[in-house]
Amino acid sequence: MESLTSNPPQWDQLPCPYCGGKVIYATNARIYHGRIYGNGKCYFCTHYRVSVGVHGKHATRRPLGMIANERMRSLKQACHSLFDPVWRYQPIHRGSCYRMLANKMQINVKQCHFGWFNEEDLARALAILQDPDWWK
Repeated sequence: MESLTSNPPQWDQLPCPYCGGKVIYATNARIYHGRIYGNGKCYFCTHYRVSVGVHGKHATRRPLGMIANERMRSLKQACHSLFDPVWRYQPIHRGSCYRMLANKMQINVKQCHFGWFNEEDLARALAILQDPDWWK
């Protein structure tokens, strides 16, 4: 599957990109064993364990990015654990961090979103972010 280059589709309008199954928009309690997190909504495949949350304090139907499998979710979390402390605790703005990462990945900054990356791009980003001075 290719990384996204623009806003993601409403995933329930397409078959699951992994198995071709039905994707629905529903409460995220269905994937978190009865517990609700964040705004409480997500898209998920009814056949295969893939999902993606949605934007907004009050849930919208706008997905946060790619519908992701477990490996992609782990990679996204690993990327954010290295990326977020830089813009939160260093004298650099978040947008500047994304520009630096996009430059190192040789992609357009408008396409530099962890949620839009496929597994390969997430792994590439993680390799860059593992250098503690990646942002300097």
